[in-house]
Amino acid sequence: MQNELKVLSIIAPDLLADIGRRAQVLSGIESMQPVGRRALAARLNLPEREVRAAAAILKDQGLITMDAAGMQLTEQAVEVLPGARELSRAMAGLSKLEQTLSALLNVPHVVVVSGNADQDSQALRDVGRAAAHRIHKLLQNGITMAVAGGSTMREVARGMQTAPNMDVMVLPARGGMGSSVETQANTIAAEIAGKLGGRHQSIHLPDNLDATALQEMMRVPEIAEALSLMQNSGIIVHGVGRADIMAQQRRLNPEALETLRRKKAVGEAFGDFFDFNGQTVWQAGTFSAAFAHQNPNCKMVAVAAGEKKAEAIIASTRHDTHDTLITDEGAARRIIALLEETPS
Repeated sequence: MQNELKVLSIIAPDLLADIGRRAQVLSGIESMQPVGRRALAARLNLPEREVRAAAAILKDQGLITMDAAGMQLTEQAVEVLPGARELSRAMAGLSKLEQTLSALLNVPHVVVVSGNADQDSQALRDVGRAAAHRIHKLLQNGITMAVAGGSTMREVARGMQTAPNMDVMVLPARGGMGSSVETQANTIAAEIAGKLGGRHQSIHLPDNLDATALQEMMRVPEIAEALSLMQNSGIIVHGVGRADIMAQQRRLNPEALETLRRKKAVGEAFGDFFDFNGQTVWQAGTFSAAFAHQNPNCKMVAVAAGEKKAEAIIASTRHDTHDTLITDEGAARRIIALLEETPS
């Protein structure tokens, strides 16, 4: 795509901007439909008049409809959408960001969506949809997938498209934490399994569980079976937490908080708190802390958005080997800046 853009910029520089804008508007409508022109202009950071002009041409081409509810894609648009999406991403520089992050973080597959979730909630929804799309590519019949909880993972579940019945097992990758039911790993696993037509198995345990308590719970056949399945997961999908935020959610005692401060913890996943270099500095008592390291062949997928999570994302990819990272432009640019400031 970069080569094609270079050619277009040489032979038709006067048309390239218009073509790119139409692709950008088409892609934006797809992610927000039905959407009004003003809301879309704000999301794309474009003047409303440019969105209006592009939308008028797209309507004339039979690619979108416009009514009181807003703009929506037609069936004809579905055919050209993948190319439009790729063109829009390339012109926005997202493809280049993905290549740069992949090399810097040593993560084979990186997807960057536009926006910054710290400033725009739509960016988090787009990250969830992009993660759901990547998961569909990784899934195979007979596979077991473990999914964590949290607000980001909730968007992943919402972004999953309904698929034909698949022979997949979806499990929670961590126990219960916090009071919100809709962001619990059990809830998210059940929703994803339902959309895939697969199976799921809940684990009714709190996330904070010490070794002694876990050994007792392993005597329960249902718990033992679920944990065995978790330890052999072929795919693990998880969010990335900032150490300070996760310490609050886990209600750590003052001694633990001091340890995290002194050892400069920046991120957390599965109860492991780690520093910028990915080294574990403190481990919470949780049954999910070790299982992610027990199947070296599983594909780990990290999903995180917002520039405030940049340090935690770097640390997480250094802490565990990941197949995929799904993030947004805000986090991506901040990650690159941080690594330029503090090269490894």
